[in-house]
Amino acid sequence: MKIFYQEAENDCGISVTRSLIHHFFNREITRTELSDQLSLSPKGISIFELETLNRKYGIHLEGYQLSIEELQKLDIKDFFVVLLFRNNQEHFAIAKKNKGGVTLYDSELGRFSLNYQRLGTIFSGKILLIEKVDTKENLPLVVSTSKEFSALQLPKLWRNTLLELTVFLFLVISFSINSLIFRETLQDSNLGNIPSIIFITFLLISAWTLAEYIKEIYYLKDKQWYTKYLYQVLLEKLEAKKNYFFSKLPKNQLLMVGQYISNLSTFYGELLSSLIANVVISLCLTIYLVYLHIWFLALIALLVSIKALNYFISKRLDLLQLSLSWKNNISIQKTLFTLNHFTKHEWNYQGLLSLTSSLREEVGKYQLEDKVFQTRKILFSKANFFLTNGLNISIYIVGCYLYFHRSLTAASLILSGVVFVQFNSSIEKLFHISLQWAKSLSSMKQFKLFLFNDNYSEEKKVEVGLPSSIELRDLNYHNGRKDVFESFNLTIFPNTFLTGSSGIGKSTLYRLIASKLPDCTSSIFFDGVAIEDISEECFNRLVIYQNSKTEPRDFDWSRLSSYLLPDQVDVVRKLTAELGIYIGSQEQKFSEGQRQFVNLLSLLQYSNKLFLLDEVSSHINREIKEKIYQKLFPIFSSRNFLICCEHDLSLKKYFPNHLNLDQLLGK
Repeated sequence: MKIFYQEAENDCGISVTRSLIHHFFNREITRTELSDQLSLSPKGISIFELETLNRKYGIHLEGYQLSIEELQKLDIKDFFVVLLFRNNQEHFAIAKKNKGGVTLYDSELGRFSLNYQRLGTIFSGKILLIEKVDTKENLPLVVSTSKEFSALQLPKLWRNTLLELTVFLFLVISFSINSLIFRETLQDSNLGNIPSIIFITFLLISAWTLAEYIKEIYYLKDKQWYTKYLYQVLLEKLEAKKNYFFSKLPKNQLLMVGQYISNLSTFYGELLSSLIANVVISLCLTIYLVYLHIWFLALIALLVSIKALNYFISKRLDLLQLSLSWKNNISIQKTLFTLNHFTKHEWNYQGLLSLTSSLREEVGKYQLEDKVFQTRKILFSKANFFLTNGLNISIYIVGCYLYFHRSLTAASLILSGVVFVQFNSSIEKLFHISLQWAKSLSSMKQFKLFLFNDNYSEEKKVEVGLPSSIELRDLNYHNGRKDVFESFNLTIFPNTFLTGSSGIGKSTLYRLIASKLPDCTSSIFFDGVAIEDISEECFNRLVIYQNSKTEPRDFDWSRLSSYLLPDQVDVVRKLTAELGIYIGSQEQKFSEGQRQFVNLLSLLQYSNKLFLLDEVSSHINREIKEKIYQKLFPIFSSRNFLICCEHDLSLKKYFPNHLNLDQLLGK
């Protein structure tokens, strides 16, 4: 196993991928090729991202959680990926078992061996097994603007269908052997055959159970595979969209994406193969029952009619309940999120009473509406249960009649009843899958909305660098209440301080430039290039919009020295101490001013970005705020294109360019 050494602290996942590609395909992939496909955070990439990246190159990684003792007992002859604790975070390394422990192929430390006792001190409890797969099956889905989408993997579908039919085959063999032995026992009146019947029956039941277990395990693995695959497609698509895509989404759709993916993974991973298998099984059982006697066809037709009637009633109830149920669940979920945030970050007894009152109202409303639907469903379900079991008894009555008229043997009589019950179960599954079908189609429709809502093509998009100016040409924007901008023309240069009275449109201008609003894209230009002509991925990487309410995300205190000079690090440490922040503090414990300061620190790592900073220090003490603008903002402005606004107009002295929207708009 060739080791590709890290070029940065967060490169271990990339280095592991390069080693695996070289090992399986004898290809050397550059770090740049892999990193261009990722959004590398200071902590590196996650297990999900590592699995996704390797899948693109035909390598399947399967994650497991286990203890060091379980790892020691596990029989793994091939290479595997192990997660180790290093520098207060998880580190990927390739490993292989040896006689006394494991040999590690570490992209930071090289090749070395550890016994299990020493490995246990740094083992994070996670490994990923490695498998080379058919690259044709696992290439990433290419999503175009044609609105055609399918994640279906035919090999998985046929394998699961075959497993379903194999389980059915064990059942058929069981019926046949027991029927044969039962017939011989009746004819010979020999009770000595009973032990053999019991033995063979238990043997077949064991094989049947094992096949069922294997089938369910594959269903689980495939649903997990589809879940990861669909999230991969969704996230890759979202990262390349214009920001205003999200403002066009219907209410609550983003909150429901997890449910949509869950429904689709079940649909692709289980329902389709179960549907095909049960159609085949139902046809086989129908043919067999008709072969026994044509009269059974009438009972089959009656059973199918009852199931169909129950299906149409249940479908109508589900369609009525589905949107209402999802809507109520989202409302309750949002109220709980609000309550959680309220209890952690603020306190007002009247506010608490208001939130708990809203939650009671939502829960009460949900229960009342759900009770009506569930009562009806229970009623029709039990009516179906009554009629179905009545038919199960009827087949024995018909069978007895045929037996006494010498049209059916005793063994066939018993077997017909068992087969009819199995046919009933198979038809029940078919109609259950049909009910899930509508939910899956609805989920597919909504999932496509996430993928294709903007209908943009990357083919004619251009890549741009940091602009030297931003130009507004004949900008018109109406916010639903008033005209904010009307035929507005303006050129903005780097390091500009924006002023204007409250409500004049400063935040609106920021959001338009950041493409957070869906209009006016043809009126905003970066060095003469309209932002609608800029590649979505390029635009999203270039622009950073931050306001007073922005939450801190993954700030790594230990990396300050990697992008600041020693004297700049000292300045940051002094400001941090003045704000009462301890190095390494968790974001959840910050005050509003501390939170805003940490947000500003997180911007220090960037260069060649367009910063749109909207009152980002509004909660920071005025004296400390002055020091921040004096010490930190020169770092921002020397590396990036900076536009800033604050209520404190005295801060504009730190900017060479000033724009007063009141004067420019003539208000």
